[in-house]
Amino acid sequence: MKTFKEFLEESSLSRIKSKSDKGGMAVISGSRDDKSKKENKARAKQLDRDIKGKGLPGATKVTGRWTEKDDDTGKETKVKERSHVVTSGKKGKRAFKKDIKALGKKYGQDAVLTQTKKTGTLSATRKGGLGKKQKTKTKEVNVKRASVGTMRPGRSSEEGDTKIKKKTFTYEK
Repeated sequence: MKTFKEFLEESSLSRIKSKSDKGGMAVISGSRDDKSKKENKARAKQLDRDIKGKGLPGATKVTGRWTEKDDDTGKETKVKERSHVVTSGKKGKRAFKKDIKALGKKYGQDAVLTQTKKTGTLSATRKGGLGKKQKTKTKEVNVKRASVGTMRPGRSSEEGDTKIKKKTFTYEK
């Protein structure tokens, strides 16, 4: 028989995939490379409380990989961090995206991954968060959003991926 804690932590890649198919899902993290392990753990716990405080259902804990860029030096570092997969619950799509972006901004994240239909969108939460610049006729503009494609279970990517119970998924076009 499962303990209460094991019952609460019961989640899998197939469950995340089914939530992804319904739409209204996001991946967010409170961790930063420049913080200590203890600070990142505290930030992850606070992020859990903030997610519930926004009226969203509890998050599924996963491990994410992402390339983090330092503002001062421009140096890129591959980071492995605790991430949270959050569903929209009863919130509307716009309100859900707005809440997730606000949390990403609060925790100093480069970007957050949201999915409201079949494709995922990477949204910058700070200037230069996605690191790319797009040229227009008159000037260069920071990219605020990038489509990352559809969820691909069982695959890994150079840019980043997410792992739950030794099974990975990523977003590809």
